[in-house]
Amino acid sequence: MRQALLALVVVLAVGALLGLYTLLAGAPMQRPAIVDVTGGRAEIVSGGRGEPAPLSAGQPVQPGDLVLTSFGSWVELRWPADATGTRVKIGPGTRFKIARAVGGKSNGPRETRLRVDAGKIWVRIREELSEDSAFEVETPTLTLLAERTLFSVAVDGTGASRVEVFEGSVEVVGRDGAGGTLTARSAAAISPGQDTLDIEALTAAEMQEWEAQASMVGPFLALDSPADGVLVERGSCAVAGRAEPGAQVFVNGGPVEVSREGAFLVAVPLEAGGNTVVVTARDGTGRETMILRSVPRAAVVE
Repeated sequence: MRQALLALVVVLAVGALLGLYTLLAGAPMQRPAIVDVTGGRAEIVSGGRGEPAPLSAGQPVQPGDLVLTSFGSWVELRWPADATGTRVKIGPGTRFKIARAVGGKSNGPRETRLRVDAGKIWVRIREELSEDSAFEVETPTLTLLAERTLFSVAVDGTGASRVEVFEGSVEVVGRDGAGGTLTARSAAAISPGQDTLDIEALTAAEMQEWEAQASMVGPFLALDSPADGVLVERGSCAVAGRAEPGAQVFVNGGPVEVSREGAFLVAVPLEAGGNTVVVTARDGTGRETMILRSVPRAAVVE
């Protein structure tokens, strides 16, 4: 009798543990973003409350955190191991928050909701979202729904919002009834109380501004080494950096292996004298981002 009771307790305990594991495995997980690069002065308010602290490259930004950029500063965020290649650039004088970012361990459904109360952001979503996934941007006057697109959202001092779409399309829903779908090379503005949406083409000046956003229009690429112009005494140098997940990377024309997170490392032989290292990232649309580094090597003494 005692053995049967003990066996029953063990079975119930194992069943409870399996049920808990299944529940946790299926539960949505918080997905913090990572600061890739910053320029100027940027700050973060953890949980959206308390005093702001300096924000630096490599630092995580959790859902609920508030990012503040001063005028003349900017921040670029990415989500590690995100198959959609999602990136966000936070422009100068911006008040930005990751309101929600959850998803399972696999590339299943994911929900991302961003909030912009002032300033401007650029968003790049390179791949199709999986079924039941959602990506939204909220401002005081609208909610924007996006998938595989490249767009920006700006909010002025009155709360009016302006959306520009460079590639793909986005759906805009205004707080007071305005709404519609913006396609590539189009823009629209919504002010408080506005109940209609007027869509217009991007101007030539706006197109030039977009082309200047190299880290957003093209695939992201950053080099940690080699340093530009620094003399090397060895016969080779390490080329290390990060690219947009899913992008192809080439060093001096040859393909290199890229991790799921976008990291790469390869040794490049050097000749005595001047050398140029050319690193190129190419995304699925054929767009490229290129970085050149001058790597002089000390003369070999016979």
